[in-house]
Amino acid sequence: MRAEWEHDDGAGRVVAHHEDEVLVLTWWPANHTSKSKGGIEMVRFDPTAEMLRIFPKTFFLGNEGQQFQQVSEVQIDTGVWAWEPYDPVSENVYRGEAELVGLPDGFGKIFQYGLGFPRQYRGIIYAIEDHTECDVVRFGASDCEGSNGNVFCLGLDRFAEYKHTVDLTIRRARVVATRIIETESFNSIAGTLGKARVAPTLGRHPTIQAITRALTDDVPLDTDDRAALVGRMSAESRTVAREDPPAFGRLRQDIDLVTLEVLIEQFRGGLEGKAAGSESWWQKFFKTNTFALQQLFAAPVALYKDQAHVRVTNAGGGGGRIADFVLVNTVARSVVAVEIKTPGTKLIGPIYRGTGGGEVYLPHKELSGAVAQIQAQLESVITDFPEIVKHSPDLESVDTTNVRGAVIIGKLDSLAEEEQRESFARYRTRLLGVDVLTFDEIYHRLCGLHAMLSNEQSGVQDASHNS
Repeated sequence: MRAEWEHDDGAGRVVAHHEDEVLVLTWWPANHTSKSKGGIEMVRFDPTAEMLRIFPKTFFLGNEGQQFQQVSEVQIDTGVWAWEPYDPVSENVYRGEAELVGLPDGFGKIFQYGLGFPRQYRGIIYAIEDHTECDVVRFGASDCEGSNGNVFCLGLDRFAEYKHTVDLTIRRARVVATRIIETESFNSIAGTLGKARVAPTLGRHPTIQAITRALTDDVPLDTDDRAALVGRMSAESRTVAREDPPAFGRLRQDIDLVTLEVLIEQFRGGLEGKAAGSESWWQKFFKTNTFALQQLFAAPVALYKDQAHVRVTNAGGGGGRIADFVLVNTVARSVVAVEIKTPGTKLIGPIYRGTGGGEVYLPHKELSGAVAQIQAQLESVITDFPEIVKHSPDLESVDTTNVRGAVIIGKLDSLAEEEQRESFARYRTRLLGVDVLTFDEIYHRLCGLHAMLSNEQSGVQDASHNS
């Protein structure tokens, strides 16, 4: 089909043509050519049907993907929301990117970002996917909402209310973050000034109070506050976890004693039964409880990304490497890649040679394979990951010149013989740049932390009683 006009913003071209009276807008990324791959259809407008159809995408290093797992099309009823088809593309005033004009607030407008929705507003589509089998979402009048075959109809007024609530919540969270940072800034030097520590300002709004109480130990929750917070987070946890996992994980990652006890109990339960052989269970556990991962390292680390692509795929979509977790040193910005196996994974293989107490055991193939896998990932972090981060707007820059790896695998108490433990110790001690830790070692570290915090808490209570 011959193009009628096109708009080039440097990152790619928007090409327009008509199929009868239907306007079709196609996106041609700059790193694609007509010989290697055609344009990607992003928009169709049918003036007779009064329907603007948008096909949300994601683009990553020249590769195209779906923005959502189930929903492949978003429609706007132009009989309800007037849309002008005669000059539909313009340049973004800030960065000169090609954007689809005339869309309702909250819709994604930039072609190179795949249209659809910005990340903070995708939760409503995730909810539709979770509770229906619809693969098309149509925005229009408020009097015909709900499922109709494969189409889920949603009023534009309802979406505007949802966007307002999301924006308000984000603003409130920023207010809380600012107050806590200001308080912690003062408290960091209070001792040197001979002054007492202060607590963050709670404010008057119940939501801001609840978030503040959740994020700081200096303002303890009472019974009603805890009940209200649990109810609110239970209602919002799925959306928050899917839209912004790091922010969800930062909501006080199990640092008080009660939560730590629950974490230890869950960890202990996972060491036995079905979870002992399930990598997915443990990956989910560590993603939810990144506090447990933080105990593995002497330096301060935070979750950077889970299921992180650390190597660019080839033209056929193969050759990629994915790390279970990428952690970042919050001070030096160096990278730690983590591979998660299971407590049931074997550590030691057969005897290589020796008898009568002098046996030398080979590392089990699952252990040596996991180590080889993490070593390959570390190489990719150095060679490919900087380019991946560069093309990912949601990822912050990191230092990939000094990288380490960690493998969490097996249980030390599964090694019944002293010679087995010695062979395992020699193997992991001599690994360069890779730490091997067992699940029961992590469990004992958590128990040790609980004992230390319990002793500190007892000491504080005794001191207060004596005074």
